[in-house]
Amino acid sequence: MRSYRLTAIGLDHLERIELPDPQPRAGEVLVRLEAASLNYRDLLLVQGKLYTESTLPVVPISDGAGTVVAVGEGVRRFKPGDRVTTLYKSRWLAGAIRPEWIHAEPGGPNDGVMRELACFDAYALAPAPTHLSAVQAATLPIAALTAWHSLEISHITSGQSVLVLGTGGVSLFALQFARLRGARVIVLSSSDEKLERAKALGAEVGINYVRHGQWASLVREATGGRGVDAVIETVGGSTLRQSMEAVAMHGLIALVGFLGGGEASIPLSHALLKRVHLQGVAVASLEQHEQMVTAIEQTRLQPVIDRVFGFDELHDAFDLLASARHFGKISIDFSR
Repeated sequence: MRSYRLTAIGLDHLERIELPDPQPRAGEVLVRLEAASLNYRDLLLVQGKLYTESTLPVVPISDGAGTVVAVGEGVRRFKPGDRVTTLYKSRWLAGAIRPEWIHAEPGGPNDGVMRELACFDAYALAPAPTHLSAVQAATLPIAALTAWHSLEISHITSGQSVLVLGTGGVSLFALQFARLRGARVIVLSSSDEKLERAKALGAEVGINYVRHGQWASLVREATGGRGVDAVIETVGGSTLRQSMEAVAMHGLIALVGFLGGGEASIPLSHALLKRVHLQGVAVASLEQHEQMVTAIEQTRLQPVIDRVFGFDELHDAFDLLASARHFGKISIDFSR
């Protein structure tokens, strides 16, 4: 079967290889993978900067979707023909995550989805939404679930406001989910074109942070001086101080990324006097994932995909991800 392996640090060491077909053991599900989607953590793996130590060689990419081919002894959750996606945190079923589950992740340290056939633990998979193609469903495990859980813990509802930073996968899923809840959405981007596209998805306000370096004041102005109820903070170090200024009293900042650096200096007086909640969010449990899938099915939500590459174009897909020119998700169609 076709596969990729990262044998050493660097994109030049991402090799297309042939591997033998696997067979499911007890408790496992054999999946014919049909699509994958890229996340920033996949780029970090290739660059040798992943926050989780990974032993090479490893099959890259965390998020995938496909069809069940066979199940091992004792599996009752799935049957051949079921359409599934990966679950980023294997066996995190519900409640708080346990320390031993933190690094049970496909695409480093465990083998990922860039292979045509793969065996997964039955609880490392989730049902795919019935109305989505494999290419679309593959966008959900990390980006969509992170956005979904961020809004869940923020208790966002009709009439409230949400600030999203950028127009990557997590940000646009947060925009879509917030609009489904009846919330107003403010989007930051360096591109006027991307801001217009975000408004077409339902964003009410777009702010170009290149022209308006002190954008927190514009966010407060757009909310009548109150600030937003939730910030989906995908950037981290370089923006957290302004996110603290932009959030309302008792608001929540969902820290989901660190594209702008892994360290930040914040005014503690803001956090104290505004009673700000700062919550790290890294996906969620299987229970949350299944609730998200139900909402996606009921609303017929369509993921925003910037570009779809073929299986042999993985290097080009990584180049686009590294350039940050994309709007939404970058996907891989194994049939192309």
